Formats: sequence, C-alpha cells, structure tokens
Amino acid sequence: MKFKIALLLLVALVMSGCGSTQKIVGSWADPEATSKGPYKKAFIIVLTQNEDANYFIESQMATTLISKGFKVVQSTDIFPPNFSLTKDFTKEMLADYLKKTGCDAVLTLALLDTKKVESYHPGTSYYPLNYGFYGSYYGYYNYYYPQLYTPGYYSVDKTFYLELNLYDLASDKLLWSVQSKAKNPTDLNEWFKDYSYMLMNHLKSKGLNQK
Repeated sequence: MKFKIALLLLVALVMSGCGSTQKIVGSWADPEATSKGPYKKAFIIVLTQNEDANYFIESQMATTLISKGFKVVQSTDIFPPNFSLTKDFTKEMLADYLKKTGCDAVLTLALLDTKKVESYHPGTSYYPLNYGFYGSYYGYYNYYYPQLYTPGYYSVDKTFYLELNLYDLASDKLLWSVQSKAKNPTDLNEWFKDYSYMLMNHLKSKGLNQK
C-alpha cells in the first residue's frame, strides 16, 4: 500500500487526544508534494535546548511510525548529546550518511522561540448590602471579612513557537511545513497528544491525508 507524502506525517504524529490548547499559525506545502514518495524510512530530528525533551518526542514519533510499518532512525540514537550536524558534517557528507542508513525522508521539529509574560491580577472588593445581620461586632467582622476582599496575584504565561518540516532526502527539498504555538502546556506527554491531534485536524482540513 502506498501512502502519499502527508500521510507519513499523519501516522508519525497522530496519537490519542481530545481538544487542543495549541494553534496553527501558518503552513505551506509544495504543490508537487503528493507526487513524492512513498517513503519507507525517516530520519527524525528534534531541535530544542532540552536533551530529555528531544529524546522523548523523537521516541514518541518513532513508536507511532514503527507501529504503522515504517522504519525510522532517531538522531538521539546515533549522535551523542550536544552533537552538531553542521559542524561535523558538510551538507553532502550528511546526505550521504543518511542515505547509508536507508532513510529517504527527513522530519524535523524545532522550538523556534519561547515567550514569557507576567501579569498582575488585582484583588476585588465586595460590599454586601445585607442590613438584616444582627449580632455582636465580633460576629459581624468574622462573618463578612473573608468576603470583603480577595487579594491580587501574579500569573506567568509561557508560549512556545514550533515548526515541523518534512524534506525529501533525494531532492533535498522541503515538502511540507507547519508553524504552531502552544500556551502553558502542562507536560510533554499531554503537549504531544494535543500537538498530534491539532496536526491531524489540520491535515484533514487541507485534504492532505488521503491514500
């Protein structure tokens, strides 16, 4: 069974999940993308400053691909931490190396930017108009004081900007790219589920998930 180019992304990334706190902010597809492939083996690279996050996300993508019958090579499995592809390989050397591993596609996911915004939420005051309260001043104070004032507080919002790209290794061409942002993700596992769900819906909306 042959899969079109976008379906490779779909099976690589779609995991169980419902609802998304993330948003697609831009996407692009080569008009000739669907004529490429089928692809059998992908080289996966995740680019962040967090080595644990890189390994986790690559592993999740690889697990899903393998379960669908594809083969993968994870960059974290063959290159040591802090290894720089561009410093240790020329473009031609890297392409030749990847071809020797049997890869015919390259999938990259990069954390482009992180923005943190601190906000102050002022407290609120409440003045109850209840003239029917009787009792001592102490009881009055004890009853109403907790309701009269809610203190202000600070909150910090973190937004992450990501880009996912798919390249055809033989032609060295970018075939598909999507940019997204995620606000206040809870943890890597939940983030990846939401991210995958969002991409699946995006592919469906663009009609790119057909066999």
